Amino acid sequence: MFNPLEHPICLEQPLWHEETAWAGHIPFAMFLISALRPRIFVELGAYRGVSYCAFCQAVKATRSDTKCYAVDTWAGDAHAGEIEEAVLPKLRAHHDPLYGEFSRLVQSTFDDALAHFGDGTIDLLHIDGFHTFEAVSRDFETWLPKMSERGIVLFHDTNVREREFGVWRFWEEAKSSYSSFEFLHSHGLGILAVGNKLPEDLQALFTADETQIAAIRQFFHLLGDRIESVNLHRAQTDYIAVLQTYEKVVQDSRLMRAYRILKDEGAGELVKKTVKRQ
Repeated sequence: MFNPLEHPICLEQPLWHEETAWAGHIPFAMFLISALRPRIFVELGAYRGVSYCAFCQAVKATRSDTKCYAVDTWAGDAHAGEIEEAVLPKLRAHHDPLYGEFSRLVQSTFDDALAHFGDGTIDLLHIDGFHTFEAVSRDFETWLPKMSERGIVLFHDTNVREREFGVWRFWEEAKSSYSSFEFLHSHGLGILAVGNKLPEDLQALFTADETQIAAIRQFFHLLGDRIESVNLHRAQTDYIAVLQTYEKVVQDSRLMRAYRILKDEGAGELVKKTVKRQ
């Protein structure tokens, strides 16, 4: 029977908080590291590093003997938008001291990075690059030979049908050829079993019946909502702090001081005080 609480890492809060559509899947990411104990984990498309750092956090917390690699150009694309220059240095500043012993941020195209991994060596692959049908199909086909007999591939945005996103189309085709499980919240996450020698906990995930599927989805959705709520609170707090900074600047400005004198004491007093300062 599938019991995620046998892997309590899924209850942990992430250490890295940045803007992301992936936060709702962090509990499952942490569970997956604990249950699979992958020897090599690769993420294609790390962007701000929220999902990647969650995987790394779970590797460190569970003491899994996993080597981790985030592959990205950090240049952006039509779906992610243009990435600011500060994103990668900021991510490195958080990532390197915590995870540098077992993890690397690889600034590269997906195709160029292929040569660094032997066939049959990757146990866990997260594909989250350009989201057209053609792009995700190519990413899967080119990286599939690198997957091991314990291999699992994750696809984000399986539940998005806008802006030429085509992951959902790819997912409909792929799940007919492999064992699969899909979460519908947070834009959708598809889990594809491309290996045939999975740990017992994960076999139970892929053989769950309809009642069990509903319970598993609800469990991880609720945990994900908790993280998204924390992120929303942090974002709102930061935004309020920015507004308060602007408010102070405006209140301390000469124009605002003149307005207050004009409003409270009249035009004559404003002229007197202006002349006096000169």
